[in-house]
Amino acid sequence: MRYEKKQMVDSRKVAIYSRKSKFTGKGESIDNQIEICKRRIASAMFDGINIDLENDIVIYEDEGFTGANTKRPQFQKLMQDIKDKKIRGIVFYRLDRISRDVKDFSDILRTLNDYNVFLMSATENIETATPSGKAMAYMTSVFAQLERDTIAERIRDNMLELAKTGRWLGGDTPTGFTSEAVGFIDDEGKKRKLFKLDQLENEMQTIDLLFEKMDELPGISAMQTYSQKEGIKTKNGCNYNRTSLMRIFNNPVYVIADKDIYNYYKKLGANVYGKEEDYNGEYGIMPYNRTAKKGGTGEVIYKDISEWVIAVGKHQGRITGKQFIAIQEKLIRNADKRYRKPLSNKSLLSGLLRCSHCGSFMRPKMKQVFDEDGRKRFYYMCELKDTSRKAQCQCKNINGLEADDEVMKVVKELVSPKSKFYATIKELANPEFKTIDADIKKIRMLEDRYRMNEKDIETLANRITFVDVGAIGDITKQITKKRENNTKIEQDLKELRGNTPNEICDQETARVMLDILNNYYSIFDTLETPAQRDLIRILIASAESDGEELTINLIGARNDKSINKIPCGTDSNS
Repeated sequence: MRYEKKQMVDSRKVAIYSRKSKFTGKGESIDNQIEICKRRIASAMFDGINIDLENDIVIYEDEGFTGANTKRPQFQKLMQDIKDKKIRGIVFYRLDRISRDVKDFSDILRTLNDYNVFLMSATENIETATPSGKAMAYMTSVFAQLERDTIAERIRDNMLELAKTGRWLGGDTPTGFTSEAVGFIDDEGKKRKLFKLDQLENEMQTIDLLFEKMDELPGISAMQTYSQKEGIKTKNGCNYNRTSLMRIFNNPVYVIADKDIYNYYKKLGANVYGKEEDYNGEYGIMPYNRTAKKGGTGEVIYKDISEWVIAVGKHQGRITGKQFIAIQEKLIRNADKRYRKPLSNKSLLSGLLRCSHCGSFMRPKMKQVFDEDGRKRFYYMCELKDTSRKAQCQCKNINGLEADDEVMKVVKELVSPKSKFYATIKELANPEFKTIDADIKKIRMLEDRYRMNEKDIETLANRITFVDVGAIGDITKQITKKRENNTKIEQDLKELRGNTPNEICDQETARVMLDILNNYYSIFDTLETPAQRDLIRILIASAESDGEELTINLIGARNDKSINKIPCGTDSNS
């Protein structure tokens, strides 16, 4: 008897993967990508079978995530589903939606081969079902990375060209300097203008003092304590903290361009422009390409030193290369051994609680004793009190466990389905609820305008690298105007938020909050401390203590109304 071998039907689904770095509502949006992918699937045959767009596909969407790496939640879920044998193929809008890195793409392709999963581009002639298609996918990925590397190299070349001028490119000037316009005639006989740094003697005296004391003191914490005890302020009138001090001590702009600093940065692998004889002590150092803004957050981060461009500036230096290098080595060597974060920090109000006397954060300080329930005791202590050794603030420490317990009582009452807060959120989340306060609408509009201005400022700042010297003044004026606009917006927002009633959010935000209240607060006690802190911040706008009472201000409360004042026990170490 002859048996016919039946061909097994692949019941796995076809995935559509879409990605966009930022939500803009236009261009290659997530929805557009998905629609184009569906049309591609509808026109293709998979093992001779048409795919049912309703039942045979599954969609994965990552919005607000870069393609520079694969750490994207939906992409990670897709890869896991592939390993669980749920997916037979991936269709995408364009190859860079999957990955913009050759190594990552190679690793992805290896995994897909292991699980017999194909790739298909909806807009490019790329698929991996055939050897030639697989080769084309590799080639496209390689060329995409080559293009990015070429752009990066072009930017570096432009930075080196700028280094020839030693000019200041705009933005906030470092403490001790102001920006001065200088006219000159270029090689073509045209009048041009560039900006250089000029010293402000009163601020530079502070810089001299800080560097002098840093030579004597053991580390940055001791330097912070000294500056606060002596009442040394930043140019904005604030106390110096670790971050603001490190920003000064790590900035080469204060250094005299001498042979010591030339050899130092050469050894570290920075791009040092010019010859050693140019570093003759006549001018100061002008560093370029040191920092960047972290995607989506606006946080300033330092680039690897191999990307820095070091040049001789047009301004006078203040600190010798030898002195600057000694301080750098000290900071690296001791890494300020006195400063340590608690290894096991269970405090709920960390990063939220402030001292009502001076406005500084109250930080948790752990003890090596436990309460009757086995919890490690700790207390909240004013940071300024700690760093100034009580010279600038004498706020009493408060018992951390008692403070956290009292806050938890308030939070649990707040999220109860019987509370007024819960009822308000539920009402706002109702699709039939239409009344949204006019001030809230205005707040949303101003916030959008502020974000647009910030994006424009970043774009203008990036243009400075590529434009002619003569155009920099106009760009700087545009940046200044937008910054002034945002300062006015900040003032308007502050006033509006102070007058906004308890309708604390729009309908979409209310639905999200209601979902969080319903799904997470019932299991609050089982969560890790960082997750508990995040959930508390959804409800509490701010908290402060004067050492006697703990005041909690809830999200959306009027700022002329005290919400919760809780007596809190002081700590014996106060």
